[in-house]
Amino acid sequence: MDTRLQDGAEALLEGCPTAEVSRPAGQWTVAEVGAWLTARSGAGELAELAREHAISGRALLRLTEGTLRRMGVAPRSRRRELLRELLRLRLQQELEELLSVI
Repeated sequence: MDTRLQDGAEALLEGCPTAEVSRPAGQWTVAEVGAWLTARSGAGELAELAREHAISGRALLRLTEGTLRRMGVAPRSRRRELLRELLRLRLQQELEELLSVI
């Protein structure tokens, strides 16, 4: 692998939001999802919603705007912000999987 590409990929991972959890997000427990949400939102209400709905890592990665709306996440801007964070998380997971293959 080109070392510049590898260094760039590693630099991307350094700033990723899952540094506090060493396992892939799809394997997170409800408590780990709650910790991740608390770190992102700055408030515990999203983490509490995740606990109420028993959102594991696998379910977290599959959340959609409609699901968040039905869970009571409002306003729309907050759902959009969370969806952006989830997209970053999904991308990070894919990047880590690719790097592990190489």
